[in-house]
Parts: sequence; C-alpha cells; structure tokens
Amino acid sequence: MSENTQHEQIVETLKKIVEDAKVAMLVTQQADGKLVSRPMQLQEIEFDGDIWFLTRTDTDKYSEIKANPSVNVAFIDKSYASISGQAEFVDDLDRKKEFWNGVYDKMFDVSYDDPSVTLIKVNAESAEYWDTGATVKSVYNFVKKVVGKEEPVEPAKDTNQSVDL
Repeated sequence: MSENTQHEQIVETLKKIVEDAKVAMLVTQQADGKLVSRPMQLQEIEFDGDIWFLTRTDTDKYSEIKANPSVNVAFIDKSYASISGQAEFVDDLDRKKEFWNGVYDKMFDVSYDDPSVTLIKVNAESAEYWDTGATVKSVYNFVKKVVGKEEPVEPAKDTNQSVDL
C-alpha cells in the first residue's frame, strides 16, 4: 500500500470517528497556563479534518483562543480521537445560519445573526485516534490475565494511528 493511500485511509477513519460523535471536548489554555475543557456541539468536518463550532464572543473560550489559538479537540463515542490545531474566528453569516438550530436559540439566548455569535474554525495540524477494536481487545486481554488463560491478543496495528493533517 502506498504512503499516500495509507494516509487517505487514516484520514477517512478519523473522519468517521469524528462524524459519529455528536459532542467534542474543546481544550484551550487559560492566562495562568491551566488547560480547560468544555463540551461543544460538533458542526462539520471538512475533508482535511478541520472542525467548526459556534460560540459567543463574551465567553472565556473566546478570550482564551484570542490569547493562544493552540487548541485540542477530543472526541469520544464508540472510538476515540484527538485533534490538535490552531483555532481562528470566522464571521460568516451564511455558515452560521447553516449550523444554527433551536438548541442554540436557548443556549445563546440570541439568534445566529447577532454580532456576539461567531464561528470557531479549528485548522487541524495533527490527530490521533483509537479505534473501538482496541477497547474490546484490552478488555479481552484483561479477562485472560485474570483467569490465567492463553497469551494476550495484540491489537491490530491500525487500532491506533497518528496523522499530520
């Protein structure tokens, strides 16, 4: 398998994991250096792995990203993914309208065209994922060790992959 084909397969697996997750944890850094995570509703993933969120400009995450745009986004569903990159704010009324739903009306207490609503675009630089097979094999290995039976099963090499995006 060519290196390019392998990279494409890794990116496709990563996209599947992200698309299956409904919520992500966005990690930013506070002024004192502490890392902060908060749940964010996933909006869209582009073919290159970039991620979109909606937020308000009067939030801590907005100030933290303004001061330090390096972020991490973690996805937990049936599998796991972690994407690191640089966040930027995008003011695109059409895209905000496309992403908007009734939940945001209640959460933000404003409409999508309010100037305090903005988009966060995470320009992904690197990612790592853990496919569900790893969890199953880890539990299986644990049980085998507890009961003292057989050799452990090695996870498949594609269970955990890292990729530069």
